[in-house]
Amino acid sequence: RWSSALAQAAQSHAEECRDRDQCSHIGADGSVLEERLLRVGYQARWAGENWVFVRFPEEALIWWYDEPPGNAPHRKNLLSSHYTEIGIGMAQNRWNMWYVVADFGGNE
Repeated sequence: RWSSALAQAAQSHAEECRDRDQCSHIGADGSVLEERLLRVGYQARWAGENWVFVRFPEEALIWWYDEPPGNAPHRKNLLSSHYTEIGIGMAQNRWNMWYVVADFGGNE
């Protein structure tokens, strides 16, 4: 189900990636996902994050889901039964490319 708190965290991270012109699971201030989630008041037993830099936002799911088998952490995040909530953020840069961030959470 949709989580506005997760969406807020994802949107903030997507905008930071755009503003820095680079992305990582580590924030510019050294924060990890769990710290960014706490900032928006979200606590979870399970938390995960996917991000991608694409021409069109719709491509994000394809990149994550069609990840090659083996070590496919983005696909695993999409399919994990631990995650019951999602929030998505998107930010477009000056070259019309998109940073898309999906934050996942769950307490079960």
